Amino acid sequence: MILSNKIMKAVEQHPEILKLLYPENKIEGWANLTRTHFNNVALVINKKVTQAVISNADLVAHNFVIGKLKMEKDILNLRCVSVTGFIQHLSKRSEYQVYNWVSGKTLHSYWNNGSAKDVKVNSLLVFLQVPLNDWDFWIKDRDEQYGIHKTMASFPFKTVELNHASLAIVKKYYTGNYYLYYQKTDGSSNIIKTPFAIKEQINGELLVQSISEGHRYIGKVMSLRDGCLYINCQNQDFEEMEQYVFNIGLETNPEVLFGVSTTVSVKERLGVALKNVLVKQKIFIASFESQPEIEIPFSKVYDSKTEEAIIVSYLKESAANIIKTKSCCNLSDLA
Repeated sequence: MILSNKIMKAVEQHPEILKLLYPENKIEGWANLTRTHFNNVALVINKKVTQAVISNADLVAHNFVIGKLKMEKDILNLRCVSVTGFIQHLSKRSEYQVYNWVSGKTLHSYWNNGSAKDVKVNSLLVFLQVPLNDWDFWIKDRDEQYGIHKTMASFPFKTVELNHASLAIVKKYYTGNYYLYYQKTDGSSNIIKTPFAIKEQINGELLVQSISEGHRYIGKVMSLRDGCLYINCQNQDFEEMEQYVFNIGLETNPEVLFGVSTTVSVKERLGVALKNVLVKQKIFIASFESQPEIEIPFSKVYDSKTEEAIIVSYLKESAANIIKTKSCCNLSDLA
């Protein structure tokens, strides 16, 4: 995203920033600021953000101002054990040991039309003491200003961003490794079981990865609306899209997610909707996303109530696992 004019102006006109930059002679425009100026601005911002984090641990616990991977790395390096320990560590730092929520280099790039990361923008909003419910309002004018929408670089479609509250919910409760189960599009009595991972990137975005029928899929969590999680995936080998909708309601400890995906059947090239079942994995598995898919026939007999047994039995007894469209025709052909 590009930093909005609203945020830029608020930072520029903040009393402490004005006091810092203009003690004697006013500098005409932030385009004329040096890297040293931005370093000093970052110092003021970082002190205020640290104070806010110490007062409200949720800013860190929900990954508003720091990415999950960065948080885990800092907890490990600082030997803080937990988020609580990290907060305690911040509170014990001297005023000269300022935690670097945002750097002068980063700020310099933002004021020169550089791309801004979610957690860095959030840090500025925390510095400005903007209420969480107003965050989206403060960042929304970037599209009108620059005429663009935030998209993944490799995706040819525009995306609707998760708002910050929804993003925090998905990160907290729904990231992780899943097995995705669905019936094959050819209508045979076979179930596909394939890895499906929802994970947070270093830049704070939520990425989805899956391998199905030897094809690599990568996508982005699009939105969380009215209890439904929307995901778009792009086939990395072919011109094919896959869209998912999972009904998650208000569940905060999900084991099984139900949904549908829409794609194109391989042989017939028809639009097809598939019933999907996601089962969250509780045990860590190395290189999870690179595991190959498994094809399971309905006829397979299980000796115990394993995960596979339960899901295969459910899909075997479930109606309408596959819905296919027809090809184009004249209206009279339907009469």
